[in-house]
This record gives sequence, C-alpha cells and structure tokens, in this order.
Amino acid sequence: MQERIAAALVGRKIVAVRVGDPVVLRAERPVDELLVGRTLRAVAHHGKFLVFTFDGVVMTVNPMLAGIFSLQPVGAKVSKDTRLRLELEGGTELRYRDDVRMGKVYVGMDAPGFAAVGPDAGTLDWTEAEFADRARAKRSEVRNLLQDQTFVSGIGNAYADEILWDAKLHPKRRVSSLTPDEMHRLYGSLRSVIAKGFAEVEREMPPALGVKPRDHMRVRGRAGTPCPRCGATLMRRRKGLDDVDLCPKCQPAPKGQLY
Repeated sequence: MQERIAAALVGRKIVAVRVGDPVVLRAERPVDELLVGRTLRAVAHHGKFLVFTFDGVVMTVNPMLAGIFSLQPVGAKVSKDTRLRLELEGGTELRYRDDVRMGKVYVGMDAPGFAAVGPDAGTLDWTEAEFADRARAKRSEVRNLLQDQTFVSGIGNAYADEILWDAKLHPKRRVSSLTPDEMHRLYGSLRSVIAKGFAEVEREMPPALGVKPRDHMRVRGRAGTPCPRCGATLMRRRKGLDDVDLCPKCQPAPKGQLY
C-alpha cells in the first residue's frame, strides 16, 4: 500500500485539507495549518502504522481494523465513511476512510504505541536462534506471541491463523512447550507465509488501497471447508475477542484444552 501511495504522491505539495470527521484526528493545532503548503517526502510502513513525512511535520496513521486509503481525483464522489481528504498538486486526493471511526490520524505528535513497535514481520532479520530466544522470553501462547506488536509487528488475525496452520501448531500452545522442531517450524512458517502473502497482495493489486486480498489464504475465512492438507473440516473458534480459524487434526489442542 505505501509503495502505491508513494509512487503517486511523493514530491507533491498539499494544497488543501478537508476534514470529514474530526473524531479520527489527533493534533495540537488545526490540521490544515499543519499540512497545507508542505511537500510529501516519504511514506513508510512501521508495523500497523503508516507514516507520512512532510517538510517539517509527520503524520502517523493507525488504521486499526477498518481504516483504508484511496486515491481519487479532486471532485470525485465522497463516500460517507471518508474522514480526511488531502488534496495534492496535480488534482489528486488521498482519502482516509473508516466506517467505524476506530483508526486514528496523528499529525505533528507522537502516536501511542509507535515507539514500542517491534521489527516488521516482512523484513525480519533475526536468526532462528535469536527468534527462539526472544519468543521464549515472552512466556505467552503462540498466537498471542504472533500478534504481539512489541515482538514482531504487522501480523494480524488472518496471518496468525495462516502461520499456525502452516506450522501445525494450535493457537493456545504455550511457547515454552514447543520442541526445537516445532520452534523451527514456527520460525520458518512466519517467514514463508508473510513473504508469500506480500507477493500475492502485490500480484492482486486491489483497486482500493487498504482492501485486504484473502483469496490466497488456506484457512482464514474457510471454516466448514476441507483442510487443504489433511481433508478434515476446518473450524472457527473464539479466542478472547478474536475469531480463530484452524484445523482440528493438523493443529491438535494441548492436553486438557478444548477447541
């Protein structure tokens, strides 16, 4: 996503700011005062944050579960869920949309949690031994580990399910209970599933920035269908506030644990 925004907008100046809903904004001064006249210099991804660097000011967006971006010509119809529009030179608007107003846009100020974000899953450079040492130090369940943004950033519900299915691990297994072979599988699956996922998303290139392609996923969203590996019926269960998709045969539950 950031590559497409950067390719279209880096080097252009903000000429107007239109706020559709101030609830999503966090700034100590009016956003138009902070951004109008400044040139976009870079767009970077940091965990679940998207960072826009302008001349002299940074805008950090945490889209949470529902926030998406779109690039539209000035004057194009504005959807009801559009919360912020940035008009840049050349007649293009960068629009932030969020139908539940869960995400937040921080302009000229620190975004909560940003400093604690761990290395990005897509560029993780830890050796397997370093990964294992850091994982065991967390003393958590494996799914919680994968979604811990202070450990490795950028893994949400869908890819946590995919990684654990690929590694043949139940989401409630304790990291401390993993054998060396299971830790090896977890490390390998994290790297391979994320790499393949990035490649598939790039290939599918959805028209709306932030739309999440899911056709390539093997278990996420496929509860009730046969497991691609063993043929057992995939199931969906709740874990805290999250839905979890898994295979009851490939990913056996820990002793005493019900699915």
